[in-house]
Amino acid sequence: MKKIFIVLLLTIYSYIAFASHITGGEMIYEYLGPGSQINTRTYRITLKLFRDENTTGAPMPASVFIGIFNNDNNSQFPANNQPFPVSINSNDEAVKINPYPPCVKNAPPLDYHVGMYSLTIELPNNTKGYTAAYQTCCRVAPLNNIFINGSTGGGGTGSTYGCIIPPLIDSSPTFASSIDLICYNRDFTLNFSAADVDGDSLVYSFVEAYNGGNTQNANNVNPAPPPYSSVSYLSGFSATTPLGDLAAINPLTGVITGIAPLPGKYVVSVSVKSYRNTKYVGEHRKDFIVNVGDCDVPGAELLPKPVVCDELSVTFSNDNPSPQNQTFFWDFGDPKSGILNTSTMAAPLHQFSDSGVFVYKLVVNRGLPCSDSTTQIIKVYPGFSPGFTYAGNCKSTPIQFTDTSKSRYGTVDSWAWNFGDTQSTSDSSHLPNPSYLYTATNNYNAQLTVTDTKGCVGTATVTVVINDKPDFSITTDTLICTIDTLQLNATGTGTFFWTPAYNINNQNIASPLVSPDLPTKYYANFSDIYGCKGTDSVFVNVKSSVTLDAGSDTTICTTDTLLLAPLSDALKYEWSPANTLNNSSLKNPTATPLNTTIYSVTASIGKCQSTDAIIVKAVPYPFADAGDDSTICIGTSIQLSASGGSLYNWSPAFFLDNPNIAAPVANPINDIRYTVTVSDTSGCPKPVSDAIFIRVLSMVADAGPADTSVVINQPLQLNASGGEFYLWTPPVGLTNPNISNPIANLSNSQQYVVTVRQAGCFDTDTINITVYKVASGLYVPNAFTPDNDGRNDVLRPIPIGMKTLSYFRVYDRWGKLVFSSSKLAKGWDGMFQGKPQTAGVYVWIAEGIDYLNKKVTKKGSVVLIR
Repeated sequence: MKKIFIVLLLTIYSYIAFASHITGGEMIYEYLGPGSQINTRTYRITLKLFRDENTTGAPMPASVFIGIFNNDNNSQFPANNQPFPVSINSNDEAVKINPYPPCVKNAPPLDYHVGMYSLTIELPNNTKGYTAAYQTCCRVAPLNNIFINGSTGGGGTGSTYGCIIPPLIDSSPTFASSIDLICYNRDFTLNFSAADVDGDSLVYSFVEAYNGGNTQNANNVNPAPPPYSSVSYLSGFSATTPLGDLAAINPLTGVITGIAPLPGKYVVSVSVKSYRNTKYVGEHRKDFIVNVGDCDVPGAELLPKPVVCDELSVTFSNDNPSPQNQTFFWDFGDPKSGILNTSTMAAPLHQFSDSGVFVYKLVVNRGLPCSDSTTQIIKVYPGFSPGFTYAGNCKSTPIQFTDTSKSRYGTVDSWAWNFGDTQSTSDSSHLPNPSYLYTATNNYNAQLTVTDTKGCVGTATVTVVINDKPDFSITTDTLICTIDTLQLNATGTGTFFWTPAYNINNQNIASPLVSPDLPTKYYANFSDIYGCKGTDSVFVNVKSSVTLDAGSDTTICTTDTLLLAPLSDALKYEWSPANTLNNSSLKNPTATPLNTTIYSVTASIGKCQSTDAIIVKAVPYPFADAGDDSTICIGTSIQLSASGGSLYNWSPAFFLDNPNIAAPVANPINDIRYTVTVSDTSGCPKPVSDAIFIRVLSMVADAGPADTSVVINQPLQLNASGGEFYLWTPPVGLTNPNISNPIANLSNSQQYVVTVRQAGCFDTDTINITVYKVASGLYVPNAFTPDNDGRNDVLRPIPIGMKTLSYFRVYDRWGKLVFSSSKLAKGWDGMFQGKPQTAGVYVWIAEGIDYLNKKVTKKGSVVLIR
């Protein structure tokens, strides 16, 4: 059973391997004449399969199944599920490979064969003709432009090759079968032209390639009836752009040209449609996998340049980027430029001597094995500048556009206007100077594209601002006196008519004179030259006198500023004296008097005037002095003392007996900063401040451990802290009683008192020294009761004359360590691993260093009593 399964796998693999080496196909039909039966025709249907000989695998299939379907009802001919088995005509033939260009590098090997499968058949005449088809699985993989079974690599997506036999007498066109070399990122030409024995007109286009339907392998299967489904194209490719956006097919010749895409394999399907006496005959297709190589071809290539219309300078470059292009020789066809007419640079800039048409030439690798040359035409006509203006700005009135384009060497000969009105489908014109009516207010981007007789093309864009009224303005609202005459002012290109006619000298001019004796609103009715109308107004208020109040007299602090704010309806003001004002002509100037000043103001409306004054008194600021910073001892008080004003306020108020007097008493307990705010009663409305810092010294004397034990004649180093000056009493046994760290050498127990002083503050502390008249050592009790009654609860060594404890360890009766420490203050509380130990005898061992640096080791036993 296993052997059969392996054979089956190999068979299926061989079928897939065969199909994946088929790179394209075409099915043609040929009319041979009437059939042997009435109302029949005889055709030869030929399937062409192309195979890539550079791949390994199965050869061309020995036979194929061709299905024929009646287009009238889509039924299979001669009966359902009856395809025609067709054997290969003879050994497959080689496809012609067009010669490679010289010096090509890394050229891919191209070797294709074609297998021919011909079927001669009589078909009954019908209304819509017939479809013949062959289907197989598994295109060559990977492919760069289509999905393969839902992915981008691996085999799977198959092919359908077929033809449609029209109901009229016809033989299909036949595509050429030659193949050209195509190199990545290079210009290429690929011939998909066809020949038609009937002499019909042919039109070419890219179309979708068909997939293999439901075929799963390369076994011969009965093809499905039409219609057929397209393959799925990858992003950047489609049925109409199978080689990317830079390649196109000529619809009249079937020749594909452009810039080749990335190296790889691409499915290309081309349709050729036949027309006889302008009537459609039928469509024929060829499906082929094009191979793009990562090859390089040196040479000279000059793509056509657009007409140069802005200047005489032009930059040239070879459009063939091959790294094999080693040297360059340019002839710009401009002999008048003298020695500058040639260049050996790769991308030279040439300044043409004049305008005109020039034939320039490029030679690459001149005198070298891979030399090549080409010529091209360039037209140079600088001085071309598109532009336009517009007049008018109102909706629903014609806006006049005027072309201002200039062409130094030619004549502007075409105009394409786009007025930028997205709400309209008729916002365009080809007139030189059109007009256009916008129906809504907005900003529109109008655009003009012009050409000239020299071939120059240019575009200008202008933002057209459309309003709902014409562009005009008039005098703002104003004020006059009853004895005055006022000139109104309006601006705009057009006609004016003012209303009402009350005390106005001329209603039809832009700037009439008016002299109303009552408040009056005048209206300007404006019409511009394009018929756009608008109305605006100006209110002329009329006063018989000027109201003025300079304000109440006031007091400010010297060096401060004051904004003068008179109450008045005047139009003009003049203040004096002006030397302490920022601007004497303002209604609200800023004053900075250094002493008492009387400011007088004259307010006017036209010829009417009024005068008033204000007195500004300038008073010096008070002087604030909080006193000097001080230091006190905690628990003592200090009297603050401020000066410089009449009123005082201290903050914060903490620890003060009265914060609202000049000299309060303070008794702070921490450092503190007091700020005093000083005011006076002489007129300056602004207080001033000063601050004082009180440092509070908190003395804490420390004589060291309260109780200390030594042995007789053991020197003891005392260490006091907390201040700057120290005094030990009594001085018995001390090396120096006036320092913080004297050495005591005692024969009897002694209590010392240390007095610590700093900045006039002091504090005291005591230390009790017990002198044992025994040898130095570690003394451990022989029993303890860890019952938490506060007495004898912890077992610890008592150090007498010892400097350090190396360790203190306790073991139970079985030798298990239940406690260990090297700290003198720490002892055993009768617990081990969180559990109280049983009453009984325990063994201890202790070791330390005495004051003479001798090692002391002791051991013994202790009774734990519960």
